Amino acid sequence: MKIYIKNKKKFFQRVFLGLVLAAVMLGGTGGIIYYVKTQNGPKDLVETPNVMQRLNESEKKNQKIILVFFKDGCPYCEAAKTEIEKAKIQANFPVLYVNTESREGQQLKQKYKLQYASSLVIIQKQKNTVTTEVVVAYGDKIRGQYVPLTENIQKAFENL
Repeated sequence: MKIYIKNKKKFFQRVFLGLVLAAVMLGGTGGIIYYVKTQNGPKDLVETPNVMQRLNESEKKNQKIILVFFKDGCPYCEAAKTEIEKAKIQANFPVLYVNTESREGQQLKQKYKLQYASSLVIIQKQKNTVTTEVVVAYGDKIRGQYVPLTENIQKAFENL
């Protein structure tokens, strides 16, 4: 069975135009999806300005404080930042971000004897007693994938 095309030049022009339009539409759709994900996705972790001062002020009050330790480029920290941001929005207490590579971060890392960047420190002051709990990890690598340890994050952010 043979198919005859009357005007081959016009036929191929239309096929080419159709392919170009399809490529433009796919590229545009991909670009829009990328833009939306990067704009609405979690932002990079940034250290809370004047973290030591804010920590000292918060410790004077009878309230819970969470220190979220992180390090730039830490895959565990990156994997968990969305979960931490969700929990932070629900929290009715201060949540301070501490970069373990900053001067203040180094001091706090030593103070709480942290070995890993992806750590949470929960400070609870009630009356004259200050309790400190260190949650060693909020991210892990499971089957080759970096994942948030949602249970650890939720436990840390529970309102007491």
